[in-house]
Amino acid sequence: MDEPVIMWRKDGTKLTGNYGTWKGREFELWSLKPYEGYLTLVQNGGDSPGPEWHTATFPNRFAKTPLTHSLDVPADEVTNRHSIEVTGNMGPGRHFMVIAEDHEGKLAVESIDPMAAQYKRQLINNHNFKPFSENEPLEHVFVAGWLPADRIRDINVETIPFGSD
Repeated sequence: MDEPVIMWRKDGTKLTGNYGTWKGREFELWSLKPYEGYLTLVQNGGDSPGPEWHTATFPNRFAKTPLTHSLDVPADEVTNRHSIEVTGNMGPGRHFMVIAEDHEGKLAVESIDPMAAQYKRQLINNHNFKPFSENEPLEHVFVAGWLPADRIRDINVETIPFGSD
């Protein structure tokens, strides 16, 4: 079975995503806002946390295993809902959202616009980044790929609490 995609870097930094606490354990959330009174807990990869969890396969997802386990729980049972945004850069005009870390310490990043097409092209050519859409000009799409962690500077972690907790 695939290893779960960990929500934290090896140094303990939480990565970009939505989070909440259910029954004393922190989980990733599909969304911070309830739908019909429920929130969806998510675990990417690994074994299912229990028989009541739904398992689905989503092939070709960047920086996540294709296997996802989810469970809908009453929203009032989930506390400490918050969003984390981890950003960094490779210099002026080259900003990224950090979304994952692999076992070698490389970071999965997505470009943050505005980023010049020439920088996106360099990332594609030098680091095997992929554009979100092959049918759009680079000026209009973000690119995503893996970079050695030491290439990303000024890593900033912003915690955004959910308003109604």
